[in-house]
Amino acid sequence: MPPARPEVGAAPANLEPRFRRARSTVVGDDSLLRLRLLARPEGGPACESDSTRDERPRTTTNEGVQLKKLIASVAATAMLAGGLAVLAAAAPASAEVAPAASATCEVLTVDLTGYDTKPAVGEPQLEVANPDFVAAVPAVAEVSHTDYEYKTLAGLFPTKWTYRTAHKYSGAAVLYDWQIWAATGKTTKHVEVAGVAAKPAVGSPTILVANPDHVAADEVPNSVVVTVNGSVVRDVEFGAAFSDAIAFADRSVRNTWSVVVTPWNGEATTREGTSTACITPAAPTWVDECGPVNNGHWVLPAVVGYTYAVTDHSLLNGKIGVVATATDGYVFNAGVRKQWTATQNNDRCDQTVPTVVFTNEVCTPPAGYGAGVITAASLGIANPDGVKVLVKRKSDGAAITNLSALTPGHYDVIATVKNESADAFTTVPAGWTVFAKDGVTFKVSKGFDVVAAEPCFNHVSSITTAPAKLDQCGVDLDGVQFGESTGGTWKIASRVADAPDREGTTRYRVVFTPTEVLPASLPGDGFVVDGKAVWLVYLDNADCNTALTA
Repeated sequence: MPPARPEVGAAPANLEPRFRRARSTVVGDDSLLRLRLLARPEGGPACESDSTRDERPRTTTNEGVQLKKLIASVAATAMLAGGLAVLAAAAPASAEVAPAASATCEVLTVDLTGYDTKPAVGEPQLEVANPDFVAAVPAVAEVSHTDYEYKTLAGLFPTKWTYRTAHKYSGAAVLYDWQIWAATGKTTKHVEVAGVAAKPAVGSPTILVANPDHVAADEVPNSVVVTVNGSVVRDVEFGAAFSDAIAFADRSVRNTWSVVVTPWNGEATTREGTSTACITPAAPTWVDECGPVNNGHWVLPAVVGYTYAVTDHSLLNGKIGVVATATDGYVFNAGVRKQWTATQNNDRCDQTVPTVVFTNEVCTPPAGYGAGVITAASLGIANPDGVKVLVKRKSDGAAITNLSALTPGHYDVIATVKNESADAFTTVPAGWTVFAKDGVTFKVSKGFDVVAAEPCFNHVSSITTAPAKLDQCGVDLDGVQFGESTGGTWKIASRVADAPDREGTTRYRVVFTPTEVLPASLPGDGFVVDGKAVWLVYLDNADCNTALTA
């Protein structure tokens, strides 16, 4: 409930002698007598709390502690780096490891073990103060209170009010300085100390930076260079071990190789050598010509990496053997043939039976009408070396030398080997008669019958062009040129001046009479009448003067 109304002329017990400067306004509010007034004397502060004290935030920093930690960290890092440097210095001064390498004809094998890697020197990072670090700022609480507005009547005509504010509420009306002040109901917030939000720290007090004296560990500080036949095939950096199998490009030759290893903490070492060669011996060639006895022999090629040895048992069992043996630095591929054996072949030389092409007499029909052409019979003989050939006519036993014009009759082709002591016909084609002696064929023969060809004719005439007119001015020089033909005769069967079917022309009836048969078609506008070919040719009757006048 509101406080009791004070007596007129008495100052309220809670009225403080402090006022803001009053403001005067003319208003029409007459509720002054119903209100109590709270007022402050002029010249006093706008408002003030009951007590005044320093509320500024105090910030406690740990920069000193951080600095001490930083110094300790740097010192520890330096000591650690120094310790690593001491450890690095204590690493082995050299790695006395011989490179392990070996080679076959196919591959060079490199197997390196027992080498040292290179340790790191110092820490990779150092902890230092962060120049961009901003420390955290704690929050500042706001100090404020509520001010209340009061008014008092300053004049009646016109109505005028004076307004003042108090730092606390003293009731609806209050008597102050012998005036009644009424609360207007308006309030305002009075901030004495503004609040400040807390600010977090930016960054961290220390940061890690690269150590300029740090040397990173090297996991592959050693190197190996492998060469084959003078060319580098591997150039590799490695750590504690390295292995590789390098196939030779050509396994059939001896490949020179070297392996040079350079450790980071020792002297370079080299291992080198020459591989064996894996080869396949070339098969020798057996040459055994027909005829003479025991003339077979091996032809040995020129080779590298092995030799041949020949064992001849021709007189014992007719066999001759060859064995290949690898020389130093060479080996034969697994499973290859290294030994060959052949047997003497003492057979006679095989002579080839001549090839005979027989063409009988033939009649070739003509292209046009008439009798055909008779072509005489012929024999074409391919006579190989070492064979004698004779052609005889059966009717009189005469030897025939002109084989391109054979007359009708029977002919025998007789082939005989020239060297009967060494040669023979061992293979005889079908159709030949064999003459053998002691199981050996020295002579063969084959007969051919020349038959006279039947005459051949072409009974059909040919007409390749139609009759053509020879038309001059006037009629005296006019005429007809017969067409080209075979197997018949031409004639002008009739001539009609002033042809009734074509005015001003002379009509010629041209007839071709075939010897036997007309062709199936006629050139031009020819037609057939009673087995004869007929053409109607028209020539102009105009005289020369008329032609000149026109």
